[in-house]
Amino acid sequence: MCGKENRRWFAIAGALLLCLGALPSGGLQKIERPTNIIRRRLARGPENDWTRYCASNSMNGVAVGEQIISTVTAPNLHLIWSQTLKGAIASEPSVARGKVYVGDWSGHESALDAGTGDVIASIDLGQTSSDRCNPPTLGVTSSPAVIDNVIYLAGGDDAFYALRADDLSVIWRKSLGDNSVNGGYYGWCSPAAAGGRIIQGIASNCDNPFPRGAIVGLDPATGVELTSTYFVPEDRVGGGVWTSPAVDTENGSIFVTTGSAHAWEDGDSFSIVRLNLDTFAIEDRWKLPNQSGDYWDGDWGSSPTLFTDANGRQLVGAGQKDGGYYVFDRNDLAVGPVWVAAIAIMGEVPQAGQGTLSTAAFDGKRLYVGGGRPRDNDDTSVVGAVTALDPTTGKRLWLHTFGGPVLAPVSFANGVVFAVGGTTVVALDSATGNVLWSFEMDAPGFGGVAIARGRAFVGDLAGNLYAFGVRAE
Repeated sequence: MCGKENRRWFAIAGALLLCLGALPSGGLQKIERPTNIIRRRLARGPENDWTRYCASNSMNGVAVGEQIISTVTAPNLHLIWSQTLKGAIASEPSVARGKVYVGDWSGHESALDAGTGDVIASIDLGQTSSDRCNPPTLGVTSSPAVIDNVIYLAGGDDAFYALRADDLSVIWRKSLGDNSVNGGYYGWCSPAAAGGRIIQGIASNCDNPFPRGAIVGLDPATGVELTSTYFVPEDRVGGGVWTSPAVDTENGSIFVTTGSAHAWEDGDSFSIVRLNLDTFAIEDRWKLPNQSGDYWDGDWGSSPTLFTDANGRQLVGAGQKDGGYYVFDRNDLAVGPVWVAAIAIMGEVPQAGQGTLSTAAFDGKRLYVGGGRPRDNDDTSVVGAVTALDPTTGKRLWLHTFGGPVLAPVSFANGVVFAVGGTTVVALDSATGNVLWSFEMDAPGFGGVAIARGRAFVGDLAGNLYAFGVRAE
C-alpha cells in the first residue's frame, strides 16, 4: 500500500484493539511438536469480569453478569479515578478479580487496582520501531486474555507473553516474528483462548514490508506452537490478521478477517475466513470483490462478531474500509453476504471518518456498529457514528453521530451502549440511541470500554486510564 505509514496509523485506530502481527521473512519459526502435550481445559474468570478484548470469544461486547450499570443508573456515572501511564493507551482494558490490565505505547503492561487506580505491577514488554511507519515507535496494543491467574498478550516487541496475573512476572515468552525495520512484524492482535490453545493472528506493522499473514495456536502452559495456518502461498506475503479472532466453540470454528497484500488475488488476503478449531484448516472463505480493478488498501479493519438473527440463523459480521458492514451465514461464507449495511463513506483513512474499523456489539436484539461519517450525512462536523441495526435485515434502527471517528469496539451492558468517538465517551439507550451520559477525555480514544462490577474503564492517547462508577443517590 502506498503511503502505508500514514494509512496504517489511521487504521491503527480500529486496529488498536485488534490485531496485527508479522512474521520473519522466512515465516513462523519451525518447532518440533511434542507428542506428550496435555491439552488443558482453559478456565474462565468470574462471569461479571471483562476478561478479554470485546468481552467474549463471540466478540459480542456484552458485559455478562453486570448488575449495576443500566439505563436507570447510567445517567449517574461519574469519574471515580484516573491514572496516567507511561505512554499512549490504544488497547481496551481487561478486568479480572479486582485488577485492570492495560498496555501502553511505552511498551509497558500494567496491572492497576480496579477500586483505586493504584498501579500494582508493571512490566516492560518492549517496543517496535520503524522509520517507515507512523507513528515510528509502538509499544503494547494487544488486549490481554485473562485465564485463571495468567494473562496472555502480544508484547510491544517481537514476542507473545504469558504473565502471572498477580505480579506480571513472565511465565513464558514466544517470538512470533521479526519486528526489525526489514522484518515488519508487530503484535496488534488481541488473543482468544479456546480448544486448548491461545489463538493469535500474525500480520505487519504498517505493511512496509509485509510478512506472511497467519494464525497460530500456542500451548497455554509452555508457549509451544501447536498449530498454524498461513493465508497466502509460500512465495507471497501479506494477508495478515491484524484484527482479533472470534471463536464459535459450539460448532468448532474460528473466524478471522484478513488484511491486504501486494496483489488483490494473493491467497486469502482481503477476506473473511472460517477455520476448523481443532486443526486450523481453512473450511470456508469469501474475498471482497475488487470491482474497480484498481488496487486500494481495502483490508478488513474490524474483528468478526458472532450473532443470530430473529430466526435463530447463525451469522457473523465484520466492518470494511469500504464503509460497509458485511453479514454472512456462518456455515456458508462463500455464497456471499446475507446483507450489507452502509455504515460510513469509503476510504483508506479511518481517522478522517472513512470506513468502519470498530468491532460491533450484539445484545440479542440489535447489532451496534461504529464507523466513520455516514454516507447520507453531509454535515462536515460529523466524523463518526454508531448505528443500531436489525440483525435480520440490516435495517438502520437509530444513529448517533460524533465529532470524531468511532474506531474502538462498541460495548454493551443492560440496555446501555458504550462507544468512543474521538475524545467523547458516551452511554446510549440501546432502544432509542438517546444519550444517557457522556464524558470528554483529554485525547482521542482508540480502545473500547471495558465494563465490570459496576465500573466502566477506558483509556486515551494521552496515556490516561479512566474509571467510571455510578454515583449513589
